[in-house]
Amino acid sequence: MRVYLGKVTAMTLEEINPLTEAHRLNYRLRSTFFYRKLKEYKTLSFRARIDALLPVKHLYSWESWVNWGIGEEAFTYINEHPSLQLIQVFCHPRLIREHSSLIAYYRNIAALSQKAVKYLVAVDVKNIETDEENKYSLAEDKALVLSRLCNEHISLIIDSAIENLTEEEIYGILLASTGTQIDGSWRNAIGEEAEKVVQRLLIKEAKERNIIAAFIPRKGMVIEVYNPDRIEEKLGNIESYRGLMLSNHTSILFSSEPDISLLNNEGTTVGVIEVKGGTDPAGALERYGAAKKSFEEAFRKNPEVKSILIASCITTEVNIRIHNDPIISAYFNLTEVLSKDLEKYEQFVQEVFSILEK
Repeated sequence: MRVYLGKVTAMTLEEINPLTEAHRLNYRLRSTFFYRKLKEYKTLSFRARIDALLPVKHLYSWESWVNWGIGEEAFTYINEHPSLQLIQVFCHPRLIREHSSLIAYYRNIAALSQKAVKYLVAVDVKNIETDEENKYSLAEDKALVLSRLCNEHISLIIDSAIENLTEEEIYGILLASTGTQIDGSWRNAIGEEAEKVVQRLLIKEAKERNIIAAFIPRKGMVIEVYNPDRIEEKLGNIESYRGLMLSNHTSILFSSEPDISLLNNEGTTVGVIEVKGGTDPAGALERYGAAKKSFEEAFRKNPEVKSILIASCITTEVNIRIHNDPIISAYFNLTEVLSKDLEKYEQFVQEVFSILEK
């Protein structure tokens, strides 16, 4: 059975004004992207990580604060503050050599983007900030220039506050700066976020059907047996997983070309899903062509495979091609599936999981 949602039987609102659909999809995906990135950057954990260092704050000497780019008035204000500690505000070069991922904390308090840091002091901090296991060895000279840069900007913020900066405002700047970074990276991530949204959707549906057995990590061989109490953690860190093992001895794998593969109990690919989240109607034909190429490769390996295209901002011309393309088993409008239209959502998940039940 072939399923077509939004096929050319009548002109829908989106076909009349594809720009409207583009905006709808763009902002839906942007919302989920912001939430996912906030968890990925671990911004909300910074306060606890700094608090964990407070018991050893006396082991950090601030005698060289002038050499570290800290302004005199700013240093005096924080040093005499009744509730703020120096390591909560200023970047100590030894501290970031010991805990290099905390560069992200001080950089965001300074309201500096990763791109700005690279431009201003020629240090790429992206990989350093994601080094949660502290495997990266930050050189002395880099620690010094990073501390100076952050402290100079933090000092300016304190001076502009006219000795009225609070702890809440510090973390407000941290969150605002993180939001700016997320917004900057969003422009190149619409397609990727569409894939992640569909992946999370399928995981949640498998949870509702009570058929999740384990998560398959992208790195290593240790399978993570399903624990319902940790499902939100998995969804927030979905890029770390290769897919799901289901209790009916089948699997859902996340990759590329196809974006999602459905495997039966013998390891045969019985279903493939391509997710096209582009929001430019002018690129609809190109996105259709890329999906078709992926499906043709799957059919070459297994002529019985079912192919599902979930896309949005499809023009009338491309919709006609999809409708008449025998290689596409089912097509769903991504915007409709992500909306509150329960019928369209149910049709999509039923199509996917019926393939795994055969």
